[in-house]
Amino acid sequence: MKVGGSIVVLIIAWWIAFQALLPVGVKSPAEAGQTLKGDPGAPVKPDLLRKGLWAGVIAVAIWAVLFSLVQYSGLSFDDFPSP
Repeated sequence: MKVGGSIVVLIIAWWIAFQALLPVGVKSPAEAGQTLKGDPGAPVKPDLLRKGLWAGVIAVAIWAVLFSLVQYSGLSFDDFPSP
């Protein structure tokens, strides 16, 4: 896997992990017992930095597995059929 492909895989894996982690632990103002101005569906404490860091950890793990498969098993993207 070349550097460009590795970066693309890492970014896509991070984005998917980040989107999956966004709803984890989110409470609306009604659930938290608070009255806030603005959108009633907005989370009280979204913890975006923590979720972004966890998404990075997950993305690196996914990248490492894919990199190992491509690097050490002889598998390449050319082995997969294209439409």
